Amino acid sequence: MADDKYNLPLDNDFTKQLRKIAGDLWGKADTAVEAEPKPKKEKPKKVVVDQPPIGIHNLWKTADETIDWTDAMSHAMPSDGLTNPKAWRFFHEKAKDVLAGKTEAYSEVLKFSNPLGELVEFAEGISIRPAGAERLECRFTAKEKYLEENPRKYCAAVSIRIARDLFACLPVEEVAVQVVSGEEEIMAVTYRREQLLHRNFNFLDPEVFAEECGAEYQLEDK
Repeated sequence: MADDKYNLPLDNDFTKQLRKIAGDLWGKADTAVEAEPKPKKEKPKKVVVDQPPIGIHNLWKTADETIDWTDAMSHAMPSDGLTNPKAWRFFHEKAKDVLAGKTEAYSEVLKFSNPLGELVEFAEGISIRPAGAERLECRFTAKEKYLEENPRKYCAAVSIRIARDLFACLPVEEVAVQVVSGEEEIMAVTYRREQLLHRNFNFLDPEVFAEECGAEYQLEDK
């Protein structure tokens, strides 16, 4: 995700400028939900320094901010001071059903939040299906240009990022990812939330980690 940088004037209003920027920041069933590209105006704006561009070489290292559903149910207004009030109101309205594991609420949250919208550059036809209170299933079509380079790393990188973003969005315990090319499945893996806890993703090998989680491939590296 490319983040905007701000060049702030070094004057007496420096503190006010910082407060204004902080106020502008906001975090992030049975019917499949398709991911769509997120409009640029909806992206969180953060002040960062020298963040490398996102690509297959580091896609799994970042993820969306986790939605605290217990906090959302307890407070009618955002308690973090960062979340968009409109988004928070939606989370507040859905929190009780989400925490109860209702798949209809899961589908509504997925449609509203579009957690995988930033991955359309790396995958086609992304769809997500709540398979139950504890499980989400995601399917996407691989992009040929990435398969031509390192297919296993590509599939692993995208699937780990999908799992991280979906775990951040909803309180499920597992995320299953299926990768297809044409009409054939080329990878299938199920990640459990506990497997991602306390992992340093900056030093994680995506292929090794996917295999640890039971990834199965039907392809040959080129």
